[in-house]
Amino acid sequence: MRLISFQLFLVVTVCPLLITSCSGEKPPEPGSEISMDKYGIHIVLNDPWTAECEGSDWSTWTRQQKGRVDEHWLFPPITATKNEAGGMYDRTKHWRFKGVEGLFDPGMNSEMPGYPVPEGLWALNPQMLEMQSQDQMTLPWASAESIQATVRIYENTHGEGAAATLWHTMTVTFNVGGNAYEFVMSIPADMDKRELVDDFWASIQTLEIASI
Repeated sequence: MRLISFQLFLVVTVCPLLITSCSGEKPPEPGSEISMDKYGIHIVLNDPWTAECEGSDWSTWTRQQKGRVDEHWLFPPITATKNEAGGMYDRTKHWRFKGVEGLFDPGMNSEMPGYPVPEGLWALNPQMLEMQSQDQMTLPWASAESIQATVRIYENTHGEGAAATLWHTMTVTFNVGGNAYEFVMSIPADMDKRELVDDFWASIQTLEIASI
């Protein structure tokens, strides 16, 4: 009788804990389409691009949800990578997309101290970058045709001293509702800068963002 009672105790107390621990939010499956309805995000990529929520970003997101890190993300960031001919992922060609709390001001100079506003947007030490161009444009996807974005291209340095390398970085930053969203893509400066721009705009088929 005592054995039966103990087994019943395990079923009543342990099983619900297991169910709870296993029923938490999980990262979306990698692929050409990422949907996070809870956060109003839907992205469809053109071949040969694949999107995912990388492990380090997902880990940070879960800690943020528990109040253990000081991030202001609206959803776990999405990373897209180009799958070149032959089935090999070119890790040099990738972009990252995230949303943060607060509004982006296109008038803020990213080469001055105090940037970024809001916190969480892409930024480097102003001494390590030079903005080469800035444009205002409407996003080209039908599902986002009312969104105005600031598109900036930088020449920037990664690392210091003998280990320093020169890169080009493109940021596409915009507001939806009361929050800011940003795509960031970088390539080594010895690659054609036009390839950076063309690869990014060709990578996305659909972008949908609901105000949250």
